[in-house]
Amino acid sequence: MPATREGFASVNLGAAKQIGLRLVAQGRFENLSDACRAGLRRLEQDARVVERLVALGQEGMASGVDDSFEIDAFVEEVRTGA
Repeated sequence: MPATREGFASVNLGAAKQIGLRLVAQGRFENLSDACRAGLRRLEQDARVVERLVALGQEGMASGVDDSFEIDAFVEEVRTGA
């Protein structure tokens, strides 16, 4: 049965390779592949956070304006801790 390279990728990290190697040398990761996978997981996590924030912003915009809100009273409340 021939060996497959499924799951393997060849990428050029450029200067970022040095960052990954430093993290490996510090013991934060076992190898450069682990560091790269962690970076990709973080990018995916960040994308989910941004999607959620956008959805919350849209929800807020759709909820309309509260005409009873008094900005001066709010600022004073924040300033005095009341």
